[in-house]
Amino acid sequence: MMPETLCKPHNRQSGFSLIELVVVITILGLIAAGTAIYIVQTTQAYSDSARRDQITSLARTATERVVREVRNALPNSIRLTTTTTAGVTTACIEFFPVVRASAYTDLPLTAASTSFPAVPFTGPGGGTFHIVVYPYAPAPLYNTGSPGQVADFDPASNTAAGEVLLNPAHQFTFASSRQRFFLVADPVSFCIDDGNNQLNRYADYGIDASASAPPELTTGVPATPALLADDIYLQDNATAVTPFTYTPGSLSRAAVVKLDFRFMQDGEWVRLQQEVQLRNAP
Repeated sequence: MMPETLCKPHNRQSGFSLIELVVVITILGLIAAGTAIYIVQTTQAYSDSARRDQITSLARTATERVVREVRNALPNSIRLTTTTTAGVTTACIEFFPVVRASAYTDLPLTAASTSFPAVPFTGPGGGTFHIVVYPYAPAPLYNTGSPGQVADFDPASNTAAGEVLLNPAHQFTFASSRQRFFLVADPVSFCIDDGNNQLNRYADYGIDASASAPPELTTGVPATPALLADDIYLQDNATAVTPFTYTPGSLSRAAVVKLDFRFMQDGEWVRLQQEVQLRNAP
């Protein structure tokens, strides 16, 4: 009888084959790629949304600033100017901002005078101001002289007592049917140029009869701009943009200024249009 042979068990180690590793790595790579694409798209969507919000906020802020000031323009003082110099086009809207208004009881119409009586009103404080009577058209407002419709206001006036002083003496050309006069500051301009693609505000340059754009000081030096917004354009896909349009008033309707602003960042456009009704009665 043969003796039994005892077989000892072998210690076998379990593991992955090369094929299994390749399959796992491939699956993990696909999952990682899909996750990366999702993260990138989500991040890009957030970035695009943030950029759109930024440019929209910029456009609204700039437009609201212009609207608030234009709304306070002297009747018939709106002047639009567009010039092209060295390949750079600049479009401007200019007007006299109204500071105060009251009524006179007498007015120097036959000879120059240094004063006239008026209904008492609150003075404007410090600064350069002008008295305007019957602003029936833009041209006479920007061509100062006596006789004329615009006189220089003397800050020594006792407005609380109804005394309006003029320096120098002035003779007005026309009276107002309602004996109304306006106290205005120096003209203000908002200009857009396609060189820097900026919206700028100009002030404190005096009365510029030449209607230059941008406005110039009396010495011929360009006025100092105050930047309101970047990335504003006078071209939209090769089509010229008219940012300022003015429709004079009539007996049946008020004057209207139309704003048409185009902003662009990273190839995305935002267009804002706004109509502003103005005082109509001079």
